[in-house]
Amino acid sequence: MKRVHAEIIYKNANGDSVHSDICPPQCDFTNINEEYKLFLHQCLDEWLENSNGTGTFYIREEGFGPQFE
Repeated sequence: MKRVHAEIIYKNANGDSVHSDICPPQCDFTNINEEYKLFLHQCLDEWLENSNGTGTFYIREEGFGPQFE
């Protein structure tokens, strides 16, 4: 099983932090189906429309890439 993590973090127009873990079920890559893909696209749209470039939107293999504080 390849473990995958996904997260969305940003500051909204009021300066409040928004944070959601958006990992696939059981963080298992094999659980990524069409419904989950649609959910990710909606989360990306949320970040693009509301973040003003703050924070992050990511999907990555566990242990891969930079670690975020």
